[in-house]
Amino acid sequence: MSAFDDDVLSDLPSIYADAGDPVDYQGSGFTASEVLAIKDDSFEVYDQDQVAMRVATFSVQTADVPTSRQGDRIITPSRTWTVQEILEDDGFARRLWVS
Repeated sequence: MSAFDDDVLSDLPSIYADAGDPVDYQGSGFTASEVLAIKDDSFEVYDQDQVAMRVATFSVQTADVPTSRQGDRIITPSRTWTVQEILEDDGFARRLWVS
């Protein structure tokens, strides 16, 4: 890791506190309340035909949500989202494709 990566990693809780919103996370055998999550409505992924599409994602800290899988639920005040796929996981933060 670079010095920049180390700085970002050490500040990850502050980043989530500033940019995240509290959600409830319901997974198989795991439930957490008031987890800070960052929502992104325009993350670009590619389908099996390599056609780009924009999807909704939530990023969560692995310290708050140790495991995720398809079918888990993220509950916000306005909607319940279902995890479709784990898109990124660096061991510190995880980006989840939701619908």
